[in-house]
Amino acid sequence: MTSIAHTSTHPKQVDPLRLLAVVSCDYHERIRSPHVMSPSSEISAGSSSPSSSVRSVSSAPTSTDMNDVASPHNSRTKSPDYTRETRHRTLRHPTARYPSSGSTAVPFINQSKVSRRTRKTTDSHLQGRMQMKKKRQELLDKAVKIKSLDNSPVNERQLLVLRMVYDEITMYPCESWMVLLAIVINRAYKQVKNWFSNERQKGKAGDSISIETADGDKVRIRTTAHTLCQEWSDSFLEEVVMIHNYRIQRNSRFRALLRGPEEPSAAHTS
Repeated sequence: MTSIAHTSTHPKQVDPLRLLAVVSCDYHERIRSPHVMSPSSEISAGSSSPSSSVRSVSSAPTSTDMNDVASPHNSRTKSPDYTRETRHRTLRHPTARYPSSGSTAVPFINQSKVSRRTRKTTDSHLQGRMQMKKKRQELLDKAVKIKSLDNSPVNERQLLVLRMVYDEITMYPCESWMVLLAIVINRAYKQVKNWFSNERQKGKAGDSISIETADGDKVRIRTTAHTLCQEWSDSFLEEVVMIHNYRIQRNSRFRALLRGPEEPSAAHTS
């Protein structure tokens, strides 16, 4: 009986680890709540009653709470509204600042660059048209200045070139094409124009197709010419006519060399 009374009169010693846990837990609770007990009263209360210390140990701080104590940035208490707002915050794409204008809208296209590029293309096209118009006027003035007798027939070379264009390319050449023909064969522009008109009146028709040249002119050309080339232009016609004219000149000189010098006539010998 004496031994039992002796043990009951002396309280149990508190484990140092449990005491440290109690102090840490109370320190955390003091930070969270402004109305807490003083540290001296917490330590005395923990040391005087072992049962209370056991209850305090059961509510030991978690790892999250210890991180909150260790980090100075987390010592401030966050309001429930702030936590709810952070939780329900949605991620926004950087393109969200652009107004939605349909499924085909591309927000990253710079409209100013597109309009500037279109303006440059239009300016270059207009500049090219102005240069072509100026060049055609110069060629027309050159063709008009060619002097030839109105009633004089065309020579063999000129006739072969005109016949090739009429039979193989077109019966209805535009003004710029007739100007190029007049310059290449060295014939007055008015006479070249009249020659095509007279040939059409003879009724020598043929298959033709209407096309638009690379220079923007509406021309009716032969079907065979369109089969050989689908994109006609002033420069292309000029090359074809010049090549054909050169071949005719070469053949004429070659035939003249084959014939040799002309023999004197009988009238001169007699």
